[in-house]
Amino acid sequence: MSTSVEGEVAVPIDDDTTRLQKLLAVLIAAFTVYVALTLEFSTFQRLGTFLMLTLVYLFLRFPLRETIERELSDRQIRLCNWFDIAMIVGSTVTYGYLILNSAQIIEQAGRVQTFEIPLGFLAMFVVLEATRRTIGWTIPLFATGFLVYVYLGPAFPGIFSHPGYSTNQLIVQMYVSTRGLFSFPLAVMFDYVFLFVLFGALLEVSGGGKMFLDLAKVLFGKVTGGPAKLSVFASGSMGMISGSAVANALTTGAFTIPTMKDQGYDRDFAAGVESAASTGGQLLPPVMGAAVFIMMDITGIDYVTIITRALIPGILMFLCIYMVVHFQSVKSGQVGLPDEAIPDRRSVLKRLYYFIPVVILVYLLYDGISVRRSVIYGIGVLLIVTTLVYDARLYDPRRESHELASNPFVDAIELTAKRAAPIVVAATCIGIILGVIGMTGVGLAISSVVMDLASIHLMVALVVVMLLSIMFGMATDTVTVYILLAVLVAPGLVDIGVPELTAHLFIFYFGLMAMVTPPVCIAAYAASTIAESDPLRSGFWAWRLSLAAFLLPFAFVFDENLLMIGSADAIALSILTTIVALTALAGAIVGHAYTGLSRIERATLLGASVLLIAPNLTINAVGLGLLVIGGFRQFRSMVTERRLTPQPTEAD
Repeated sequence: MSTSVEGEVAVPIDDDTTRLQKLLAVLIAAFTVYVALTLEFSTFQRLGTFLMLTLVYLFLRFPLRETIERELSDRQIRLCNWFDIAMIVGSTVTYGYLILNSAQIIEQAGRVQTFEIPLGFLAMFVVLEATRRTIGWTIPLFATGFLVYVYLGPAFPGIFSHPGYSTNQLIVQMYVSTRGLFSFPLAVMFDYVFLFVLFGALLEVSGGGKMFLDLAKVLFGKVTGGPAKLSVFASGSMGMISGSAVANALTTGAFTIPTMKDQGYDRDFAAGVESAASTGGQLLPPVMGAAVFIMMDITGIDYVTIITRALIPGILMFLCIYMVVHFQSVKSGQVGLPDEAIPDRRSVLKRLYYFIPVVILVYLLYDGISVRRSVIYGIGVLLIVTTLVYDARLYDPRRESHELASNPFVDAIELTAKRAAPIVVAATCIGIILGVIGMTGVGLAISSVVMDLASIHLMVALVVVMLLSIMFGMATDTVTVYILLAVLVAPGLVDIGVPELTAHLFIFYFGLMAMVTPPVCIAAYAASTIAESDPLRSGFWAWRLSLAAFLLPFAFVFDENLLMIGSADAIALSILTTIVALTALAGAIVGHAYTGLSRIERATLLGASVLLIAPNLTINAVGLGLLVIGGFRQFRSMVTERRLTPQPTEAD
């Protein structure tokens, strides 16, 4: 943004930067869609152009002066502006060189020219800096540590030692090959994630987000705890498509959190419900926040198999959230929404056309159409549907508010860039890490450690993998952390006998749960800004609401029936016992079911839930006994109250 300086404050003098940001967002989207349809570019051309435009967009949208949390002098502001210009020029030169000379670089495979060495280091630096500004310090520092490891490997002990590599070898790996900056993570962002974020943004801006919210009000508005239950439904539905827990918490939360607060819910609880549902939505098939398509690429397992295996755990996770919300609503005496807050059912039914592009997208994927082509067709159908419906049109030149550069269509594209660009550079940072892993073989060393732990007991290895997944997940978004874990940790689980898809679902669950695990719990921090709540207390509520997602991965590792593998009877029995277990868990979390629970009863129900999830009928029987003991007073109170409640007669 062009600025003048008055005192020590940069004052905007025009809107050129905003328009430039929108132009860059449109260019990124147009290029991505065009390449998806034509496939006419080499790897360096398509990924280089995509990354270059993304970097320029980020350095414009997140100027350095806004990332410094203190007041700056005029001179410091000017230095920050010049640094931003240097980053933009550096991004253009380093990646522009690859785009223009892609054929030559491919021909010289395995060799690097002298002047390409500083270009390679600059290419990595601009990515690290862009990631620092948008995601934070953790991933850039982690990637930098791996780069240092290339040189210091001989100093490491045991299995983590390697002979060391030269600068030429490092630049070949990172800059002029597809094993570093241009490796799998960036390709996934370009091929899948950006397109799905675009689909979700177009659906949201055209009115689909409001439709999901209104549908939730119609379905749950009048039941006990209606405001919180509509948050679970609406946020889970949008979270499945949007692929970003934070973005979803901020968008749907803008509607659901004030509604919960107005109905008397504690603000910490309201933020916790929103962040838990927004995060958990990415566990739900058929889209799973686009992670399902990355899983397809990494594992080679087909789409239908993945979403079939992931379906039951995803539903069970939301069942537990729903029951926690229900018991908490009963405990606090919450009722449904007032009649005036519930939209007319006919108006909601008339807007169900927003499901058409989603259904067609899923159908195409089921039918075996490529992921990129399916989402492009889905976007096309969405644009057709919204064009046919006047109120849903993303661009209508007859409306005064719809200018060529300022309309809902362009806003949706800019929203896509805003959401996707930080993930793109973070994934490129992960590419640096993967490049080092490929050079040094450190991934095999980590797998070896997991195997050693498994020799003690499989549960020990799983707990360590869980902790690693949560630790890495606290650093970045779930898509990029899944890619990192899939390369670093999943092979170790597979080596000790865990089925490949089960291993990938395990790490995906816990990488995702980092979003609601204190003290970081980024999704809860985002929701707390709307709820005006304490971020840490909101985070603990989100964690408690999501406890099922901490038990289910262990459950489906030991009981594949929960992944729909086995006989129909065995699958049904596992699902039934898990439903009972999670209901008991929900009561233990809240301390209330039909009536209040004592500490001993809560502990008993917690134990019952763990034993009922175990894949052993004897242990399940013990858990059922504990359930009867812990829930006896609840059943008795319920029966007694029903007996004392006058029953309606025919005259009534």
